Amino acid sequence: MAKVELKNLTKKFDEVIAVDKMDATAEDKEFVVLVGPSGCGKTTTLRMIAGLEEVTGGEIYIGDRLVNDVPPKDRDIAMVFQNYALYPHMNVYDNMAFGLKLRKTPKLEIIKRVNGAADILKIRELLKRKPKQLSGGQRQRVALGRAIVRDPKVFLMDEPLSNLDAKLRVQMRTEIAKLHKRLQATIVYVTHDQTEAMTMADKIVIMKDGLIQQVGAPQVVYDHPYNMFVAGFIGSPAMNFVDVTVTSDLKLKNGKFALDIPDHLMKIIKENNLVGKDIILGIRPEDLEDSAFVPSAGEGNTMNAMVEVTEPMGAEVYVYIDIKGVLMTARVHPKTEAKSDKPITLFVNLEKLHIFDKETEKAYI
Repeated sequence: MAKVELKNLTKKFDEVIAVDKMDATAEDKEFVVLVGPSGCGKTTTLRMIAGLEEVTGGEIYIGDRLVNDVPPKDRDIAMVFQNYALYPHMNVYDNMAFGLKLRKTPKLEIIKRVNGAADILKIRELLKRKPKQLSGGQRQRVALGRAIVRDPKVFLMDEPLSNLDAKLRVQMRTEIAKLHKRLQATIVYVTHDQTEAMTMADKIVIMKDGLIQQVGAPQVVYDHPYNMFVAGFIGSPAMNFVDVTVTSDLKLKNGKFALDIPDHLMKIIKENNLVGKDIILGIRPEDLEDSAFVPSAGEGNTMNAMVEVTEPMGAEVYVYIDIKGVLMTARVHPKTEAKSDKPITLFVNLEKLHIFDKETEKAYI
């Protein structure tokens, strides 16, 4: 296996900049996920690594080798596509063996590799079937198997689970994560689904409009988002944002509430001279709870709101609230008595609050 290094990577389509001076590295054996909304440049980046898209500027290294001008077939990569890209007239065995046959791999070696990959993916009994006889999950396993038999330096995966139903996506996430551990492979994986990114990656690269917004381990990015875009994109439901003023008596105040400032934010507020200034307060839904279930709820750590809608989820209830015209989401106790068009008092976990600059939208850290 080998690391993948992108240096100042740029891609333009006429005057449109799809990827803008991107610097990123997938270390040897690392599972790196490129995540972001549609049109952010993540698939274009993957296609440049694969050699399917010409580079406008910058450099791509696979291992120690500069591959900008190396044809895709000579880059020692294997790609798994969103649409599986299986040959309909070939059975599973021939689909998996096709690339090896093109390379004139000895027949016994092909048999060994295909059967080995089939065993890993538990599709040995499917080898004689045609793609049309397979379910979506089985087709995706075949596409993975075709990549595995190549024994490449790097696996590139472009939204491979997006065509599967929700239950199968969860199952296949687990399968790919197990596969990564078993193969000790370098994987660069593209998705718009932040849940996939959080659950599978060693490192996530969050992109927007062709620019990297933040790079880091999933939990680090979740706990310490660099800006409002990252904070709102990573986490489900998304982080709530509300305008507040840092008052002279050291409160985070909105027309509907006044929260005490926790120690971790007090230091930041003083260092950045934020007293008297308007800022953005970020609160994750899981850090809002129905105060009826929190003994320590009281003045300084609660907010009053009107309930718009409730969504019982079994183990919890999503409560959509209105605070001074700002809609927010809370994840509360399943036995809450919250009702639509009724007031609710919510406990705020002050230790988990985030604050952002109103102009730049960057986090104060």
